[in-house]
Amino acid sequence: MVINPQFPPEKLIRAGNPRAFDGLHGVFADSLPDAWGSMLIQRRAERAGISYSSLTVLDKLAIVGTRGMGALTYHPEVAHPDVESSVDLETLAFESEQLLQGAASDFVAQLEELGGSSGGARPKVLVGMNDADHIVAGARELPDGFDSWLVKFRTAKDFPDIGPLEAAYAQMARTAGVEISDTKLIATKKGPGYFATRRFDRLAGKKRLHVASAAGILDTEWFTPTIDYDDLLKLTMYLTRNYQDVVKVFRRMVFNVLAHNRDDHAKQHAFLLDASGNWRAAPSYDLTFSYGPGKEHYLAVNGKGTEITRSDIRKLGAKHNIDAKETNEIIERTLQATQHFPHIAKDFGVHSATVKIVKTGLESVFKGI
Repeated sequence: MVINPQFPPEKLIRAGNPRAFDGLHGVFADSLPDAWGSMLIQRRAERAGISYSSLTVLDKLAIVGTRGMGALTYHPEVAHPDVESSVDLETLAFESEQLLQGAASDFVAQLEELGGSSGGARPKVLVGMNDADHIVAGARELPDGFDSWLVKFRTAKDFPDIGPLEAAYAQMARTAGVEISDTKLIATKKGPGYFATRRFDRLAGKKRLHVASAAGILDTEWFTPTIDYDDLLKLTMYLTRNYQDVVKVFRRMVFNVLAHNRDDHAKQHAFLLDASGNWRAAPSYDLTFSYGPGKEHYLAVNGKGTEITRSDIRKLGAKHNIDAKETNEIIERTLQATQHFPHIAKDFGVHSATVKIVKTGLESVFKGI
């Protein structure tokens, strides 16, 4: 290891929780692929005759290279094989399903190039899309007229119509006043369609924004409940110094509670650094019906992971100086939006069996509100 004399060891900023991120700082660990991306890297390594277990976290960051979320890039970058610029979503969805079932695929290189650096367990690809909905490969730079989008596929554990369901939840969130990026439900020849969302870490003109999750900033493990919404709201005020950002995150919390979205761990909340050097709360993402660990929220509300009441929400709002009237308005608007789920779901073609399951879950939450 070479030590730069300008940064002697005693002045280095050491990782706050090295055991959680294999020695990395959390903000760099944010760039690492999660379950889906890690599997693709493993398949690629096997094909190259390399033991996946021999790869260090620095090797994995080098594989991410310039394809990561946010504005961080890693050099030198591991070379990637050339892949087709055109994208056939139905083929990639099918091949993703085959890979998850343990089968071999000739599309590992393309899937890894288009989605190996994105987070989450569900298969996904990073694409470019224009106003005519023409799609091209989009993990790197895009042609003029194309914007950056993320398209998700389903796993065997998901609802069969997870695409329409997530699209319905996105619309329900907008109705509740939650900030969320543009979304689309991409029609398919077979199946219920793919959910797509515009990337908020990419701007026109090939500009990239820094993005960091709450887990990364706090150096906390996201897969175990180590923080709660109180901590998240404190972090939001500390980073943004903006009351409206606190309200934005509080509104997201209320939606997660009333919409039965319990997969709300610390990596599901992020912050963006704008061109002026100011942090702001990123738009909400990954909003859908979910049960969470032990059927509870990852992030507790007033110390509770389930059976959360209006009183719990109001107490937390008051703790963060949110006016009682505004808190009640947020609750009522969100309650009205979530109660209309069956009608919104019908507009997006969600199956009646899925609607029944979700409606039952929502009604169990409404009892406490």
